[in-house]
Amino acid sequence: MSEWSRNTTWRQGMLLSKESMGVLFPAAVADGFEVAVVVSHDCDLAQGAAEEPFVEVILARCLDIADGDGNYSYAKNPRVLHVPMKQEAPPFVLELLAGNKLKVPKEGDDGLAHHEPDRFRLSAAQVNTLQHWLAARYRRAAFPDEFDRRLNSETKLRDDLARILKPLGNEIVSIFFDVDEGKEVTHSGADEPYALGIYLLYRTDTDPGASEAAAVAAAKKIVAKFEEKCRDDSGHWRWIELAYCDPIADSALTYAQSNSFKKWHADHMSLRAQPQQPTLRS
Repeated sequence: MSEWSRNTTWRQGMLLSKESMGVLFPAAVADGFEVAVVVSHDCDLAQGAAEEPFVEVILARCLDIADGDGNYSYAKNPRVLHVPMKQEAPPFVLELLAGNKLKVPKEGDDGLAHHEPDRFRLSAAQVNTLQHWLAARYRRAAFPDEFDRRLNSETKLRDDLARILKPLGNEIVSIFFDVDEGKEVTHSGADEPYALGIYLLYRTDTDPGASEAAAVAAAKKIVAKFEEKCRDDSGHWRWIELAYCDPIADSALTYAQSNSFKKWHADHMSLRAQPQQPTLRS
């Protein structure tokens, strides 16, 4: 039986076993959820049930490794997270949906204290991604509604970006947008385009050369799509003018840049309120 102290066996990123799932969440198991990931912070797990009576978990499905979607990796999407469990044999992908968060009592007949963690668990790097994903649901960037409309319904470039980036979940970890250099500018028609700069942040912890090559190739495809859909035959930009699309190493992005640019999620909300509120970084 687990105790709730600094010595507890439970940590953020640990998984409930299939056996524990069958006892605690039989209805979820019937719906196809095989495991649950602990998302409560370690400090809350170490508190007694009197101070912190519940443990928060997110239900997860196990997918074939080939079904992993790059647009859902590295907290790119605030609603869905794909975590490739390549350290396991055979490897698989955990699919977490933000809306599937539940609370489990620590104590009592149906308490988590009667269960031990599964042997599967997220790595330290994956727990860090999980934390960013959880925070992004409340801190993600919002863009002016007119910019969002142009990117989505007017040009369908959002879909193009998603298709280009989908297979690159292991190489490109974040996409940053710089819209009108951070200024609030009113745009009233196709001939008054937004100025957009894009940074494709690629990882350098494993095979940085391959990640950079993938980011360079993706940048060329993105530029081609913007030119196809936003430049007329005379060379004039319409709707959105792409000023640049540059690959950048995750080790090279400065703190100032990360605060100046907005992280673009594959699934984000536009900002209807004006003036635009300050953006918190995730």
